[in-house]
Amino acid sequence: MEHFKEYFTFLQKFDLRLSEIRDKREPAELGPVFKSGYDITHQTPHFSLQFAKHLQILKDLAVIDIIGADPGRRKAYLDQAKKLLSLFNRFWENYFRHYPANGENLQDNFLLVIEFAEIFYNDFLEPDKTDAIVTPEFIEDLCDSIREREESLAAFIAEITALVKTEGQDSEVEKISDGEPTPIRIRRYPVFVEGMADQFFKIFKEYFEEKDQQPLFSLLTNNVSPKGKLLFNSNGNQLADAFKQLIEANLIVSCNKAELESWITAHFQYVSNAQAKSFTAGYLNGIISSDVKICKSPILAVNKNVSKELALAAIGRNKKGSDSLI
Repeated sequence: MEHFKEYFTFLQKFDLRLSEIRDKREPAELGPVFKSGYDITHQTPHFSLQFAKHLQILKDLAVIDIIGADPGRRKAYLDQAKKLLSLFNRFWENYFRHYPANGENLQDNFLLVIEFAEIFYNDFLEPDKTDAIVTPEFIEDLCDSIREREESLAAFIAEITALVKTEGQDSEVEKISDGEPTPIRIRRYPVFVEGMADQFFKIFKEYFEEKDQQPLFSLLTNNVSPKGKLLFNSNGNQLADAFKQLIEANLIVSCNKAELESWITAHFQYVSNAQAKSFTAGYLNGIISSDVKICKSPILAVNKNVSKELALAAIGRNKKGSDSLI
């Protein structure tokens, strides 16, 4: 199981480095000010193809290890993988809870505040060390690295789960009579209460390119899957928060939060740092299934109209930058 161990170590170990980085928080009149800051570009899929390829190879070799393992032990390895996946959920929940609101600067102790060193392993992040600056660019790269690892682990779990299920079916085949029907698994998806899909679409469509708006309408109203993932041209937490508000107000029915998160992952991407990013289960779970209010810049609010019925209202920015209903 050497490859399995190496893969799991790689998923959890972050090779943070220090580089000379411009501190954009300093007044512009002082000129460029450079300080020692954290860097992880060498472990992100966008800046290092070697990182992504190495992660893929380790995952494939780990799967081979599991295939060759004692069948009785495979479920234990699967449980261990799911336990590791829960750490990614913990990271995203802490991240969204503590990330500063628009206009506020990141503090240099941000990694300590979100308990990064308690969740994952790194070589030199010390409890009281704030000598290195934390920039938004670094945090974006860190999230990319975490997202890539999380997606790899989720794929690993899916492959091993399929293997375990296949073995279980093979062992039970003699117990199933020839005339017994095979259970059908129903894939549930969000259904809007009457009139709410149209209200939501009018607000939601403004965040999509014109070519994506008709596929978006078909997806929201009839669950017609688009040819590719639809790109939400804003922060991912805003999209997740919008759906969270809807399901918690019972304006979306027929599915639970976990099923809603899977549906979003399958059909949407979002923009971050001028790049399209995929949603992950942990990212969405940290928002939709969290008990705390995460999104500091929501795109909509659920209100009661004059008839005491629930209605959606778009939220925009006024000139002072604070949230206002429009």
